[in-house]
Amino acid sequence: MTSAAPVVLVSVPHGAAAGNVLRTGLVGRLLDARAACEIVLVSPLSNDPAFVREFEHSRVRFDDLPPHRPDGLEGRLMALVQAAYIDSGVTESVRIRGREAIAKKSIRWIRAKSMMASLLAPSMVRKESRYTVIDRAVTHSWAEQLFDRYQPALLVASSPGLIFSEIPLLRTAAKRGIRSMAVDPSWDNFTNKLLPVRRVDRLIVWNDLMKRQATDLHGYQPDEVRVTGTPQWDLYFKPGPVTSREAFFRRIGADPSRKLITLTTTPRELYSHHDHVLRVLIRAMRDGAWRQHAQVLVRLHPRDEIEMYAEFQHLPGVMIEKPFRSTVTTGDGLAIDITAENQQHLADTMRHSDIVVNVASTIAIEAAIFDTPVVNISFDGEQPSDWVRSARRYYRFTHYVNITRHGAVRVAERPDELVEHVGAYLDDPSLDREGRRRVVLEQCQFLDGRAAERVARFVAEELADVAGRPARSLAAVGE
Repeated sequence: MTSAAPVVLVSVPHGAAAGNVLRTGLVGRLLDARAACEIVLVSPLSNDPAFVREFEHSRVRFDDLPPHRPDGLEGRLMALVQAAYIDSGVTESVRIRGREAIAKKSIRWIRAKSMMASLLAPSMVRKESRYTVIDRAVTHSWAEQLFDRYQPALLVASSPGLIFSEIPLLRTAAKRGIRSMAVDPSWDNFTNKLLPVRRVDRLIVWNDLMKRQATDLHGYQPDEVRVTGTPQWDLYFKPGPVTSREAFFRRIGADPSRKLITLTTTPRELYSHHDHVLRVLIRAMRDGAWRQHAQVLVRLHPRDEIEMYAEFQHLPGVMIEKPFRSTVTTGDGLAIDITAENQQHLADTMRHSDIVVNVASTIAIEAAIFDTPVVNISFDGEQPSDWVRSARRYYRFTHYVNITRHGAVRVAERPDELVEHVGAYLDDPSLDREGRRRVVLEQCQFLDGRAAERVARFVAEELADVAGRPARSLAAVGE
């Protein structure tokens, strides 16, 4: 790296971050905006030759991002921060997650640890300074060496400290006074996690609702938060050629004469009863429960395992897919990469499905963008689970109430209700259309397909500010 060129470290902890940040065009736009800018992609995917080839450029370098798990002093201090946060009951989601942790005995002595934090280090319980003590006490030698090697002017992370492998980068930036930004990838990070988010210098979020959560719950100032829309969904809004229904059905092996019900799964540790849901749908198809002939596509979550669906693999009218590229295993155990083709396939799936079925998923927003009806599952297996382990609890989560309060989905509390709601939507897909429209406006905020441009512009502006040189013109996009 040349000393005259400002360097941006861009953290890409796994394939989902690659899809959300890199493949929305950040690198190319940033290189165009800064003639002398150099970028270091810090990622475990640097060990994947296909990933390196995709982003090769004379001003792009690659470095590894090793796994990280807080332990020792760091682990003990973070346990105090966590306990104080859970004990605060700041949102309904946090209160529910606290009850889950107590039931599972995964987090112990919450109240005692919270009181200890309040007595020994009061800054740990204040939203503006939760991580200050840990940042002063803990050093990561590999991150220090990385910063020595590249002398970055700016760090761009893929989350505000909720992906463990990024914590050493964010902590080292804070210790050295290097400007940091986070492109937040998820609508529930500020209300639904068992750890509070970290403070970064600039936070990029989807919408005004998330901005209010960042300021009200986590101590951000309004001028520290940038609202851009959702960059990974830009392709949903952009005009251009559209994959036809016939071509998509050929790709997935579906029957074009039948309606398509898409069941999207979640990680099994969050909901382990998709096999039961699938049996309900298959039985309804075979028994002629609906006036419309249908088939089911099962789209697996990146953290779900296709082997768990072996009994359904060759059933007529059932298709099962896990449409992601395999790659190196990352620090959180994820070994898939979300490519541009994968993102387009999801867009085609949402566009051409007649109904989407899932458990309180972000997919509900993506389906709503295409005006595709959604049925949410609020029941468990053959027998109901305890409430703290049941799907029922997800519909009280703070972020998901912003779907149900608009009447955008139908929630099935029993298997027969699932069959009933699917039948109603098959007969009349216009049902609840206004609710879906309201969700899209609130969650996406910008419907112009230019969220990634806004992200790149804000990053370029931060780099120009810290480097003391104006960026080349990057077309202004509506805010």
